[in-house]
Amino acid sequence: MLHKWWGVGLVVVLGLIWFALGETGGMAARPAAAVALRAQQPPQSSAPAAAGAGRPEVPVAPSAQQNPGAATPAVGIGESPLILQALQARAVGDEAGASGLLRRAIQEATSIEQAARAGLFLAPAVTDLTERRVYLASALEAGVVRGAEYEQVGAQLRELNGNPSVSLHTLLELESYSVESGDSLWKLCNRTFKERFGVTPEVGLVRLVNGLTRDTLSVGQKLVVPRKPLAIVVDADEHGLVAWIGNVAIAAYRVGLGRDERTPHRTFTVEVKQENPAWFYGGRTIPFGDPENILGSRWMGFDNQPEASGFGIHGTSLPESIGRNESMGCVRMRNAEVEQLFELVSRGTRVSIQ
Repeated sequence: MLHKWWGVGLVVVLGLIWFALGETGGMAARPAAAVALRAQQPPQSSAPAAAGAGRPEVPVAPSAQQNPGAATPAVGIGESPLILQALQARAVGDEAGASGLLRRAIQEATSIEQAARAGLFLAPAVTDLTERRVYLASALEAGVVRGAEYEQVGAQLRELNGNPSVSLHTLLELESYSVESGDSLWKLCNRTFKERFGVTPEVGLVRLVNGLTRDTLSVGQKLVVPRKPLAIVVDADEHGLVAWIGNVAIAAYRVGLGRDERTPHRTFTVEVKQENPAWFYGGRTIPFGDPENILGSRWMGFDNQPEASGFGIHGTSLPESIGRNESMGCVRMRNAEVEQLFELVSRGTRVSIQ
C-alpha cells in the first residue's frame, strides 16, 4: 500500500506543477517539469511482480496538453462530480474546459485510485506522448481500468508504440549497443545482449523499442535494449492483460478466462511458444485449422505447477468469448492480438494472474 500513498503525494505535487504550466502557457518550463516527474518516481524493482504483490509501481502525472480527436473511456457508475462535469464539457466541444476539470480532479484526489481514474479520462486529450503513456500506466497500475476500457487503453498504447523514441526512451532504463559486422537481431537477442547486458529480450520487443520496421541491420546502427525483462499481469476481475517493462506499460488487451473459476490466480513462467499450434485434448491431436481446435493462431504455454498444469495464453476461434469466462482455464485472446503479444514475449517471461 505504501506505493499508493507515495503516488498520492506525487499526484498533488505534479498536479500543481502542471496546473501552473497550463495557466501560464509556459512551454519553456516543461523540461523542468519533466525532470521533476523523473526525479520523484519511486525506485523501481528489478524483478517482475510476484503473485499477490500487486502491479508495478507507476506514478500519476497530469498534463495540460490536448488531443480532442482521441477516444474517451466509458462513464462508469460512481464517477466523481468533476469527471462528470468534464465529460459534459467534452460532449459540447469544450475540450479546454474538460481538461481543466480533469486536472483539478487529479489535484484534489484523496486516493491514487481517484487520481488515476481522472488521468484515464484525461489521457486521450494529451498530445505529449510520454505523459499520455504515464497516465495510462497509472490507471492500469491503480486497477481503475474497467472491462472494455482495456480495448481503448490498448489502442492508445499501440499508437504510442509507433513513436518509441518519444514515448518510451525517456521512461525505460536502457542499454545502448552499436551494431557490429555479422550481427542479426536473433543473434543479438539470444546471445550478445545476454553476454553484455544480462538480458534476453524477444526480437519483436527490441524491434518495437527501436521503432524498426524490418530486421535488416547496418554496421554502426545504434540500438537500445531494455535493462528489465517484460512481465505480464492479468486482471482477472476485469478481463484485462498488460505487458510491462518495469513500471512502463507496453501493451494492453481484453482477454477471456476460464469458466467456473478455472483460471488459477498465481504466477507462471512462459516455457513454450508455438505458432499455429495443434491442440492435444482427450487423447486426440487436433491440428491447427481444424474447427475443433480452440487454440487459435498462437500458444504460449506456462510451466506446470501442482494442481495447475496445461495452462497458457492462446488465440481463439471464438472471438465473441473475449471479456467472458468461457475457456477451460487458459487466458484467451483474439488471434490478431495474441500474434502481437507473441512477438514481445520471450521464454521465461513471468505471467501473474491476479
